[in-house]
Amino acid sequence: MGRGVLSDAAYNRVASKAKAAGSATHAGEERRRMGLGLDPLVDPAGHGLIRRSLSWLEPKDDHFILLRGVAILEETRLDTTGSMGNNVEIAMKVLPTTYKLLATGKNAVLQRYDTQMITSIFGDEQDECLLARSQAEMDDRIAEQMTLMPPRNNGWGNGKEDPQYGLFAGAYLTQNSINDYELKGYDFTISDEPVPDYIDEGNLIRVFGPTVFEKVVENGHSMSKKEIPNTKQVVTDLLKRAHAFFLYVETGHHCAGVWERLFGRERVITIPNPQFLPYVKTAAIGLTEGVLDLQTVEDFLADSEIGQTNARAIKRAVAHIPIGAQAALPNFSKIPLKKGDIWPMGGESVKNSPSAPKKGSGGKKKDSMWL
Repeated sequence: MGRGVLSDAAYNRVASKAKAAGSATHAGEERRRMGLGLDPLVDPAGHGLIRRSLSWLEPKDDHFILLRGVAILEETRLDTTGSMGNNVEIAMKVLPTTYKLLATGKNAVLQRYDTQMITSIFGDEQDECLLARSQAEMDDRIAEQMTLMPPRNNGWGNGKEDPQYGLFAGAYLTQNSINDYELKGYDFTISDEPVPDYIDEGNLIRVFGPTVFEKVVENGHSMSKKEIPNTKQVVTDLLKRAHAFFLYVETGHHCAGVWERLFGRERVITIPNPQFLPYVKTAAIGLTEGVLDLQTVEDFLADSEIGQTNARAIKRAVAHIPIGAQAALPNFSKIPLKKGDIWPMGGESVKNSPSAPKKGSGGKKKDSMWL
């Protein structure tokens, strides 16, 4: 996790190297050829399993200020099997657009936060790579870690794909500073296939390693080998910490009903093509945050150079989601702004959170840089 943002120059440096190598996932492909497995940065079992999206704190006199605002996490979970196998290439191509629409553009829908992003990819349980998951990043590391993803999966085996392990990571192996304020981050899963209703113990250990249950408990959840949740419970728990949506790409598999039973119809969004991913995510987030509404979202998207026809189609696709759900939460208008105090309204949520700076740190960045 760095201190900067994703600039065009930084992105172009990574994208140019990937293009010269012939693929957005060139580094991951090279590791596979060499038999090295996943890079620790995108290995779900790497770096302590838990992905942390944490606010940057700076010491000031006898207290701390937020340098960039409260960290908010956006995670996108990409199907990379079969017809979805090009999704990392697409995600890399549209990353600058996505980042500007969410974080740094003139009317970015998450501009009051410190926006951080995780990219995940999933396959079928028969594939060599069942899940890869980056760290939470806010600069060119987002793109760099995309290049570490393995190439496309085959997508054969149990008749479904297996994103439930990525959903598990989102629900139980994620720490996000925005949750300390009793607000939520954002989570998107994109696929054209159904999902099994089970979580297999063997696959959990295969993906996350033998300490997975210990890490889940360390992150504040109750779980054991005898009490593994099913997919429905995983999604229920994910929705406690994130505004989560399933993005259904229509390719003839007719699996929307499966996902509606998991997420609820209001959180399943049909999209015609993954190329529209930045705009669909932005519309969903903007409506949830309350910075867009159904009267403004179409013009907002049309200004993003996708044209009025596509903007109108996306508006129809997202019109049924829980509009204003984030804005309706009690602390929405109370969170500190950039370069502000941790909790300016006198609240206790952050002070009592596990990630708050501990007394006696002496203001040293080494001990208390992150929230």
